[in-house]
Amino acid sequence: MSREDELISVVVPVYHVETYIERCVESLLQQTYSNLEIILVDDGGDDRCPQICDEYAKKDARIKVIHKKNGGLSDARNAGMRAASGKYLAYIDSDDYIQPDTYEKMIYALKKENADIAVCNYEVVTDQGQSITEKNQKMDIKDRTYSSQEAISNLCGPNYHYWVTAWNRLYKIKIAREISFPVGKIHEDEFTAHLFYDKAEKIVGISEPLYKYVIRENSIMTKKYSVKNLVYVEAVNNRIEYCMEHGLEEVGQAFLRWMSRYLMNVYDKLDIKDKEVRQTYDKYVEMYLKLYHSIKEKHKLDTKTKAATFMLVHTPKLASYISRKILK
Repeated sequence: MSREDELISVVVPVYHVETYIERCVESLLQQTYSNLEIILVDDGGDDRCPQICDEYAKKDARIKVIHKKNGGLSDARNAGMRAASGKYLAYIDSDDYIQPDTYEKMIYALKKENADIAVCNYEVVTDQGQSITEKNQKMDIKDRTYSSQEAISNLCGPNYHYWVTAWNRLYKIKIAREISFPVGKIHEDEFTAHLFYDKAEKIVGISEPLYKYVIRENSIMTKKYSVKNLVYVEAVNNRIEYCMEHGLEEVGQAFLRWMSRYLMNVYDKLDIKDKEVRQTYDKYVEMYLKLYHSIKEKHKLDTKTKAATFMLVHTPKLASYISRKILK
């Protein structure tokens, strides 16, 4: 399908995943596109992962291991990106895995369309590999090319999660090197997705779910909503500011509506009676309102956005119901 004359670097952050790391690495070693540089970034865990990584490096010359102090997922990704020598780069989380023909299909699509980023759908699976992707969940990525603005716009669509994650993409290295992940932040992909797409002239989509996203029993995705997740507001606020500053006003307003809806919907998920929780929630509402008023001074806002903001401020307890009615 594609000549293997161009190296793909694959960055794998590794931390406390000794139960999963072998499945992940094996899925990379079994790729039909074999010209890979597999960079295992040991992020200072105290389980057997460092030893497992070193053992793999002895078995296959394509594997490079970086041992470093614990700095979190973003720091590990950045370290791997800096060490990459390929013409293309991909990220994969160490508890996930991919189909054997993933990179063959992604590099073929990317080169065929002369795109800067290839992005594919993914399938949600259990630890045992059983699919748990909801039957009514529509996979959003189509077999077509997308402009930068289209891709950014899809970040606030009903199936935005297919567009926001860093690990279901293949990047030209020049694009990957321009964006670093924010160290010390959760929701790191929310902070960076629009930046990657804005750097790309063309994005090519692949409808097949080549990536297997594993939901672990103790995964952050299976835990109860925490006040720490409100940092998501900061990430999307940054995205809104970026859009408004770069001539994507319509997209920026769509994100503004998205954010007001999010703040309303999480109100009932938090223990809002807890003083510290309430203070943190109010801080992020204020962050949103500051941005809202700043945009309102320069741009005409639509009725839906104004109504959503009014309800957020004055009747947050009715938030979920109101947001469903006015922000469809």
